[in-house]
Amino acid sequence: MCGLFSKMAQKIDSIALTTNWPVGPVNVYLIYGEKLTLIDTGLKNDQSWKELNEALHERGLDIRDIEQIILTHHHSDHAGLLERIIEKNPVPIYAHENARPYIERDVAFNQWSKEFFRELFTEFGVSDRLAQRLNHHKKKKLTESSLVLEKELKEGDGVPGLSSWKVIETKGHSQDHISLYCSDSRVLICGDHIIKGTPAGIFLDAPPLGEERAKPLIQYIDNLKKCLHLPVDQTFSGHGPTITNLDDAIHEQLERIENRASRVKNILKKHSGTGFEITQEMYPKRFQQSLGLFVSEITSVLDLLQQRNEVGAIKKRGKYIYHLLN
Repeated sequence: MCGLFSKMAQKIDSIALTTNWPVGPVNVYLIYGEKLTLIDTGLKNDQSWKELNEALHERGLDIRDIEQIILTHHHSDHAGLLERIIEKNPVPIYAHENARPYIERDVAFNQWSKEFFRELFTEFGVSDRLAQRLNHHKKKKLTESSLVLEKELKEGDGVPGLSSWKVIETKGHSQDHISLYCSDSRVLICGDHIIKGTPAGIFLDAPPLGEERAKPLIQYIDNLKKCLHLPVDQTFSGHGPTITNLDDAIHEQLERIENRASRVKNILKKHSGTGFEITQEMYPKRFQQSLGLFVSEITSVLDLLQQRNEVGAIKKRGKYIYHLLN
């Protein structure tokens, strides 16, 4: 059984922490294994900090009782309170290797990331002025961090302090995304890999310095299919309710992806265009407020359609012009 599950009934506690985002509260999890493990941390704000501490106290625990932290990925709603927790209780931090520059706030990587996104926005067809504004919002100035990633977790690794748990790499939502699986109790903790009733959030990350970027939607589809037919009774998500039928949730996500791809193709049936022009047509009332998100979404869909040889692209004056292939 997982952790102390060989000695007692399985116990995983879900704690919902406020985000004030459309996706709703973020779920962090306590696993009572050989070591009391916190999966993800919540946003960095006083409300989340208060809620986390209150939830621990309700369980007869204190922040200093946590013995290790595992991150499903580096996004701020999942890793924001990390530093505040470590200040009170300097426990080991475990995450995928691609989370390291975010956790340790690598200055060189941050600078490279800015350059990467500046070029990406230009290729997408965004004006220089708008690209600068997007890049400013996307990568804010770093402050020093004393955080250190204790151990990198990769596909197939066991989880320290949690017997019978294994790491499943589930890249797509981010390039450091992992899920945790216990075959004995048929439980999956999937972070933001799958959120019930919510379209997949696919985000572009800067690759390691000087390397080509990943194609996250293609990764995401592969990793969804990898989880199909996994013997799972309960899937604990980073947001929303527990998923009790994982295969159905995966098929729902795959269907949503195909619908989105069809919408892009329908636009390109009428005319060729840049990613920005496609975004404007798909989301005429929303693109200005969420353009950064749509750059990731539409770029990723176009990656998929190009891989399928359904769409081609020509680069003109630094911008990619996409067209439908016969």
